[in-house]
Amino acid sequence: MRNPPKEGTGCLRRTSRGQTNYYPTENDDVLRGCQGMTMKVDRIPHTMNLAFQPQNDMNLSPIELAVAAYVFCRDLPPVNVGDCIANRAALITLVSRAEVMDDVLNVVVRMLTRTSKQTQWFLPTSIMQAALEGRMLTSGTATSLRNNYMRCKVDRVTRIHQPMWCDGHWYLMIIDVPRMKLIYLDSLRDPAQAEARKTAMTRVALYLEGLTLGHSWLSGNCSVRPRFSTFDFEDPKLPSRIKNREKRISSIHMPRTCIVDSRKSKVSMDCGVWVAQWMIREHLWEDYSVQNISNATCMCLAVDLVMKSHNEMAGDIVSKAIAHWQVEAM
Repeated sequence: MRNPPKEGTGCLRRTSRGQTNYYPTENDDVLRGCQGMTMKVDRIPHTMNLAFQPQNDMNLSPIELAVAAYVFCRDLPPVNVGDCIANRAALITLVSRAEVMDDVLNVVVRMLTRTSKQTQWFLPTSIMQAALEGRMLTSGTATSLRNNYMRCKVDRVTRIHQPMWCDGHWYLMIIDVPRMKLIYLDSLRDPAQAEARKTAMTRVALYLEGLTLGHSWLSGNCSVRPRFSTFDFEDPKLPSRIKNREKRISSIHMPRTCIVDSRKSKVSMDCGVWVAQWMIREHLWEDYSVQNISNATCMCLAVDLVMKSHNEMAGDIVSKAIAHWQVEAM
């Protein structure tokens, strides 16, 4: 089982799958490696010991399919994603009924930060963790967070996105500064837990106020510093698909979120994936009406984390994935 999130500045951005902002990996070597290869779901070499099996309805391109098979192969050494280390072990937590590691959400945060407006902050889990543990960030960590994630003066910020962790469960806080709202997005709206989770949101909002004290955070002498912790809560109406919820107790007695997929009557552990999708939809369309989370959602998210342009290691991973497919197909 995963321990609670650890301190670190984390790492991700995702667009719709129709867009082509993949890392420029199509050099001659990669293209030659694809020639003559039939990379289809029903042609995945049987010798590959996959933790997560691609399916036809995931609509993966041949190269994406090779990358998915490479990333989720249990028998290979670690694969890392860019300057924020989200390795194979982290990506495998996107498998159905696994508890998503904070490393995955931190890569999503990094991707969205690199392509969002400077007035929108996507924050890694280290801030939330420090706030709830009641400890100060080191000066180096605080400086890194400001330079890489909090990229405008505090009186200019419009929205702040913070993944939250409470009693083994992921949910999302969005601070809507112009409307003075703390938006609470939770795939498991358990009335018995709602007060504790909202209290945690208030503590993080207050921590952000302390983190942004000082004239250097203001754009002018007459600027007004927002008081995030005084904002009212807002509970948006979520899709009706999020309705059959229950909790399980893990082997270390940590509550875990379970959501029943009504189409397949299959329980999956996907609260972290909901948080990732809410942040992505907010970034792309200023909308968080996610209708459903499926295996295809998780697979496409993993492939995008590896192949999108935020990952400087994408070209190397694609080359290794194609080479691995070739060897296993012999």
